[in-house]
Amino acid sequence: MSDTVKIFIETILAELIAGILLIVLSSFLSKKARWVLTATLGRLLDIDVEYVFRNKREADVDIREEIDDASFVYLLTGRGNELQRETFAGALGPPKGRKPDFRILLPVARPKANEPDWTEQREREIAAVDTAFGKGILRDQLETTIKFLSPYVSVGDLELKHFNYPHIGRILITDRVVYFTPYRRDSHGRDSHVIKYRRGGEMYDWFLRLFNQLWEQG
Repeated sequence: MSDTVKIFIETILAELIAGILLIVLSSFLSKKARWVLTATLGRLLDIDVEYVFRNKREADVDIREEIDDASFVYLLTGRGNELQRETFAGALGPPKGRKPDFRILLPVARPKANEPDWTEQREREIAAVDTAFGKGILRDQLETTIKFLSPYVSVGDLELKHFNYPHIGRILITDRVVYFTPYRRDSHGRDSHVIKYRRGGEMYDWFLRLFNQLWEQG
């Protein structure tokens, strides 16, 4: 095995081990202690994880602060109901200064007959743990979000496109950080961990590249 391959494997393993440690330990430590632990491990292992929030509720204040200071906000999400809440008020509400460039990617609500229906696939996953789902409610919620955003699109406050891609999680990108919420198959996205990556590392660049490619094909 060449030295280059060894270095690559070691780097990937370090990222995975650190991510697992942060997620596991975050369940037992105070918020301040988790900030210190994350920063220390990040520097020691040379990874770009800035923080791991236990769920979306815990991350909301931090997300709002990042949005308020951002020059751009890119969001890929599964249904987008959080867009109707305070979290995105800085990007959608009356401007307090320069509003960020806002791009949103939502799933295709009703794909063509020859295309995979990832929205239906995600609804089947949620239906296994939430009996309210399984009859098209996820598709209905998605279409409600599209109607809600329509006036903002009309006046140029944001750009909206659609993707037909697996619902792997919520990706929120600003000019400084990425928030990634990996969707579990046995829970709603709001109950999943939120991993915050700082700009300048491989993960930030990877998520930005993924978003841009899906945007171009949207």
